[in-house]
Amino acid sequence: MSETASLTAEDGAEQAPIFTAYEIDFMLGLRESDSARVSREQIGLRSAPEEAREFVTAAVTSGLRARGKVERSGDGQWLLGGEGQAIAAVLTSADRWLGIALAEGEAMRMAFLVAAGDMVVMLTQDELDSFVVTSLDSAAQVPGAVSDIVLAFLEEGRERTVSLRRTALATAGEPTPMMFHVEADGTWKAGHLPLDGEGVLTVSPVTDGQVPSLVGALWEQGTSPAP
Repeated sequence: MSETASLTAEDGAEQAPIFTAYEIDFMLGLRESDSARVSREQIGLRSAPEEAREFVTAAVTSGLRARGKVERSGDGQWLLGGEGQAIAAVLTSADRWLGIALAEGEAMRMAFLVAAGDMVVMLTQDELDSFVVTSLDSAAQVPGAVSDIVLAFLEEGRERTVSLRRTALATAGEPTPMMFHVEADGTWKAGHLPLDGEGVLTVSPVTDGQVPSLVGALWEQGTSPAP
């Protein structure tokens, strides 16, 4: 499994940067766009309440500045450092998003892949309100990286579920869902479109060998096919 696909805070020998939700929201706010708005929705970011916004912004900018992530220009504008610029460039010009939820019982961990053309960043939930940010070399690596995550998680135990949700800018209001689950008896199931009359995904048997092609279809074509 690749370092990026492992859902850890490590990227090679260096520790990947960690940003709080408020810090990412601040970075997005420096360059508003339709993609930035959708990125907020996909990642689940919430701006600080109006009554606390000034205090939160001051704390965020102070923390980022202390870590060398931003600096103040001569005319008083906040400027992101190289790392922040690269992350913000993807989040504010994205055309595709993929949410990943790894669930075992009541425990859940989230990650989000965001692509702008061939540039891709992954935000992995570190704590409740912070994310480890790593990058992939290209969008073509997404299916393989996501399949590695799905297979590694499901192979570690039973009664585990991986839920995927793919969204494209052209269809931002219509995310495409997919699910993989391991039953108590060890059998694997896939949840896919179409939805039934109660709005639940259709469930079909699936093998671990079918996961990569299904994930590839979801990411590349935006389809959620039966195995």
